[in-house]
Amino acid sequence: MIQRVNLSGRYAASEVRWQDDAQCNGLPMEEFVPDKETPEGLDNARTSCNLCPVRGTCLRYALTYNLRGYWGGTDTAERRRLKAKKDRVKCPVCTSTRVVDMASSDDALCLACGLSWLRESAAQPRTRTNVRTIA
Repeated sequence: MIQRVNLSGRYAASEVRWQDDAQCNGLPMEEFVPDKETPEGLDNARTSCNLCPVRGTCLRYALTYNLRGYWGGTDTAERRRLKAKKDRVKCPVCTSTRVVDMASSDDALCLACGLSWLRESAAQPRTRTNVRTIA
């Protein structure tokens, strides 16, 4: 599917290397980034996404770069709801409120600094992802 998707020409190769391991690799991109998203299209995409070893990375990528289409087993509307500002949740490191809950897990991701952590244990950061903003 994703032949090194680079929608703006600003992504380093290391940022998309995970796509080599994607379940959808080699499938037509139009199935995952259609002109119009439908419930049937999302169900078809989830057939691959549910078994994918890089589903979480794919979802983070789509959330970070505001991509449209089916990414990480979600559609554009679901990711928009995930990114909705939640005043009650703050990053334990930078205190940003630009935090999203990751679907199908207990992780949270800070879009400001790239930190992810278990929601129940905000004092125990798990990983830090370099998040570059695109102007």
